[in-house]
Amino acid sequence: MENYSVKKEVVQGHATYHLLDSKLNMDLGIVPEIGNSAYQFKVNGKDVLIPVASFKDYLEKHTFGSGIPFLAPWANRIDSDYYYFEGKKYLLNEGLGNIIRDNFKQPLHGLLVFEPRWKVVKTGGSDTEGAFVVSRLDFYKYPDLMAQFPFAQVYEMTYRLKDGKLECTTRVTNAGNSDLPVHFAFHPYFHPDGPRQDWKLTIGAQTHWMVTHQLIPTGETEPTDKFLPGVTKGVALDRTFIDDGFSDFSRATNGLGHVVIQGKTQKIEVLYGKEFDYAIVYAPLNNDLICAEPQTGPTDAFNLQNEGKFKHLIILAPGKTFEASFWIVPTGF
Repeated sequence: MENYSVKKEVVQGHATYHLLDSKLNMDLGIVPEIGNSAYQFKVNGKDVLIPVASFKDYLEKHTFGSGIPFLAPWANRIDSDYYYFEGKKYLLNEGLGNIIRDNFKQPLHGLLVFEPRWKVVKTGGSDTEGAFVVSRLDFYKYPDLMAQFPFAQVYEMTYRLKDGKLECTTRVTNAGNSDLPVHFAFHPYFHPDGPRQDWKLTIGAQTHWMVTHQLIPTGETEPTDKFLPGVTKGVALDRTFIDDGFSDFSRATNGLGHVVIQGKTQKIEVLYGKEFDYAIVYAPLNNDLICAEPQTGPTDAFNLQNEGKFKHLIILAPGKTFEASFWIVPTGF
């Protein structure tokens, strides 16, 4: 009998897919028609992710703080209602109703957090491949998306549960006839056991990005350990507020970078493939949660590049594909 399987079921009126590992008692739930988000991840009945309690509230109130939202075609914030690419200025259209804004009224988290038009194209479960679901979004087919970001592209995302790890791989293909700027991220929310002040945080990225009071990178950087002494090796989170970007991971022999969150007995490792060399770490003081967010570039990457403050924006030629993976490894649950 195979350890791995995929179960489709309706939860709160929405079709969900559950990747199951019977041997390790793991259950990863994905809801394709709500941003293709992983909305829960349980091990032995305990939550690795903060689960989405109510799909209705999530959609109506645009609440954040649970699951793993997908942020694209830009990650985190843009500093204005426009962005630049290859010297051209692209305006966002508030009237289309698909712009999310932060407390500073800046565009936030891209266009796809609540996107309903993902299609599941393949599922499977075997001891060789684990349990997996592949979903696709033909971004270029939808005028409301193209009006805000007029670059033809296709997203394909694979969630996989195997060997005690959640793997998420995203492929972006340039379906147009011009260059495509690529910038996306994931925003997993965690609450390990024990009190927040005792959580231990390790950020394996060596560079901290300085930001304005509106959390936009200035282009200036400093060593991560200058920002929070000892955090590259691990420190108690205590009452430290963090909403900051980091880059330049020290990578293991397998090429992976890491951010590690250790609770009383529960440990969560977020492992970054080489295409994810940027991270936002978010640990607010008004909510006992912590995020370790894989990003393909710093916040406001398009405008930073235009200003000469960022030189490594991913640009895809027509017909080309970009792929990036990250892993979540829970232990002690």
